[in-house]
Amino acid sequence: MTIRLNAMPNAYSLNAPIPNLLRKRAQPRIAPVEAIREHINLLLSTRLNEYRYDPAMGCGIWAEDYANITNPTQWKSDAEQTITNLIVQYEKRLQYARVYVDIDEPADQDADGRIIRVRRRITIRVTGNLPETGETMPEQTFVMYFSPVASE
Repeated sequence: MTIRLNAMPNAYSLNAPIPNLLRKRAQPRIAPVEAIREHINLLLSTRLNEYRYDPAMGCGIWAEDYANITNPTQWKSDAEQTITNLIVQYEKRLQYARVYVDIDEPADQDADGRIIRVRRRITIRVTGNLPETGETMPEQTFVMYFSPVASE
């Protein structure tokens, strides 16, 4: 079976409509790249030990949520390796995953321009090859926030 990037939808979404599940109706399908994106987003937003059936499934960077990052270059390198290992282990539809992490601290301001909160923004970009076709998956970008944790 050959999957093309612009192929017809042939994967199920993780965001299945509950009424369809309860009434045993057909579930909407999505394109393979979107299914991979949804799964990576789930992996990134899951903390270690959060998934009861596989405590090792989850992203270890959340353990650093309130940590003081003294060496951002080393932290980014460690985060890239952690996320790459996570994707290699749990997302088999993607090979040769490449992960790039950027971190910054944008300030949220109120209507008067006063800084009300500073938190870390982590931009994670993921690409790799789709083994069924050998095509490169378009770069997928995920934006997460630390202190407190949130996603965009």
